[in-house]
Amino acid sequence: MRRLALLALAGLALVFTPGCNKAEDAQVETADTNPDLAELNREVKRWIMKHRDMPTNFAQFEATAGVPIKPPPPGKKYVLDEKMHVQLKNR
Repeated sequence: MRRLALLALAGLALVFTPGCNKAEDAQVETADTNPDLAELNREVKRWIMKHRDMPTNFAQFEATAGVPIKPPPPGKKYVLDEKMHVQLKNR
């Protein structure tokens, strides 16, 4: 009787434990390809506070920021607008 109860518990544990879900994995991969513009904007603000100046363009910020920046989507590039917000523009 005790063995039957243990087997039942083991079976329930296997049913309810998270496993490989390919649909969730696919969503994570597509989410990683999109740049996080909000995070880049925070980094630009940190850069301005640290350097007490505004970067002349995104290339200057990228070269001196010291943070990893994901490449933009194909056919796009990062630019800084007049309010120092990072935007994606067509090349």
